[in-house]
Amino acid sequence: MKRILCSAIALSTLIAFSNPVYAGPSSLDDARALVAQTGMGKKLSSLALLTAKSTTTYAMIAEKLGNASANSAVSDEINALLPKYQPKWDESLAAAYERSFSKEELSSLASEGRASKYAPEVRERQAGIGRYMESNAKPILVGLVSDALKAAMSKHVPQ
Repeated sequence: MKRILCSAIALSTLIAFSNPVYAGPSSLDDARALVAQTGMGKKLSSLALLTAKSTTTYAMIAEKLGNASANSAVSDEINALLPKYQPKWDESLAAAYERSFSKEELSSLASEGRASKYAPEVRERQAGIGRYMESNAKPILVGLVSDALKAAMSKHVPQ
């Protein structure tokens, strides 16, 4: 018992006096910085509106209000919901870029933007990023569109 206690004290002392290792920012942090600095996630609202316009629910709203008013009503609801959905969308974009670029590439893209030597590779890797977003971020888009259409319906189309 005394031996175990001494070992535990020695291990505790060793841990207490060891130098912590700082890993530095992760590649996901660099990807988040890239998404934030470029504003690439800001297309969510227009993508949501385009998606909404392809639904039967939107057609019902447009039939009741007319196309211009339906567009405005659904856009307003999408914009009102963006604070809930935008962070999730941006995080998914960051994850897509993290999977597609190395830490060095992301760091360069985040700090140098279009002047980065890796900037041409962004276009080359767009298809893979798009596939990732299609499979992983689709629920975010669907949730936003669904909530926006429900809100627009409840406000503008009496049951």
